[in-house]
Amino acid sequence: MGHIESTTRQWAMSSGSSIRQGPLALFLIGFVTFALLYAVQPLMPVFAREFHTSAAGSALALSMSTGLLAVSILASSLVARRFERRRLMISAILLATVLNALSVICTDWWQVLLCRALLGVFLGAVPATAMAYLGDTVEPSRLAKTMGLYVAGTAMGGMSGRVGIALVADLFGWRTALLGMSVLCLLAALGIALMMLGQSPRSTPVTPPRQMPLAPWHDVLFHPTLPKLFLCGGIASGIFVTAYNYAGFHLLSAPFALRPAQVGLIFSCYLFGVASSSLSGRLVDAWGSARVLTGSCATTAIGLAITQTSQLPAFILGLCLMTAGFFAMHAVCSGLVGKVAGPRKAQATSLYLLAYYVGSSVLGYAGGWLWDHGGWPVLSIGLLATLALFMWLVHAMAQQPDAPLASAPRAAS
Repeated sequence: MGHIESTTRQWAMSSGSSIRQGPLALFLIGFVTFALLYAVQPLMPVFAREFHTSAAGSALALSMSTGLLAVSILASSLVARRFERRRLMISAILLATVLNALSVICTDWWQVLLCRALLGVFLGAVPATAMAYLGDTVEPSRLAKTMGLYVAGTAMGGMSGRVGIALVADLFGWRTALLGMSVLCLLAALGIALMMLGQSPRSTPVTPPRQMPLAPWHDVLFHPTLPKLFLCGGIASGIFVTAYNYAGFHLLSAPFALRPAQVGLIFSCYLFGVASSSLSGRLVDAWGSARVLTGSCATTAIGLAITQTSQLPAFILGLCLMTAGFFAMHAVCSGLVGKVAGPRKAQATSLYLLAYYVGSSVLGYAGGWLWDHGGWPVLSIGLLATLALFMWLVHAMAQQPDAPLASAPRAAS
């Protein structure tokens, strides 16, 4: 009996430790993934100067990663169940970390872009696999909280990676900054592997059929609302990433003439986005999705208009408003995708993520042409015109009688 009780206590302690460590591992996965992905965004002016490329050319360092990450996400969502998920995620992060380290020894721009492109391919295996891993290892009652930690990790990784890289690069150079991030991400990957050793799936994954059923994808692609939501996600992310891609160039030049480390601090504006995305759910319950999307779109437009000033505090305020507006738009659109798709949620989510990252990749690069030919004012006009397309899509969805945007908000109790 004593041996049985001792074994039971040991199993309970191990299980409890696994339960505690699992969410932390998912937080670190989100943190590392997005820190690696967006680390180069504050370095674009440095790349343009060192490799003698245009602003649009320097943006390819991010656009190549996000574009191929979009395709990789879609592909990995189809094949993730054929592999052991812990190994797949850890291997993808390790390979991406190695590629990030290799980029510091590149002497030609095409070599940097090749490393960034492959980095996007490997990181694309992480989000879809993480979602499936959560479903297999986390009890349904704890799924929402654990998912929240993963999303928080992605937000904190994206912001901290950008700010940290900018500060270190200003002091020691971009190569040292990326190498230091690679070392930290390598240590985090080892920690993730150790924490996941005790995790075991709640059920055995089912091997998918050899032939992918096309009916669910057909239903999603020809749905009256979902393709519009995909476009909205791509437009919103494209506007957001483009603005931050070239805000650094704008702040480094007159009349601001800031140092790179100071420019890197603008990514702290992301905190306003974290707050607005959390608030958007309650606003949707009170006012309905159409009104919240309209208000978020207006907030983004006002923010962009304010950034036309030559006063730094006003520019930062405009950037904060634009950031808050984007995060609210993204939160509402992604939530609507899951609500509208119903049993086709997996396919709809994959296509939404595809549109989201393709939008940031294409517009992020195209915005460089506007910057090179007209600076911040012309770029802002282009972003406002794209925002008008977003608003038109929202209006079109709201006019559909069976669309969720057309439903009346819930009455207050």
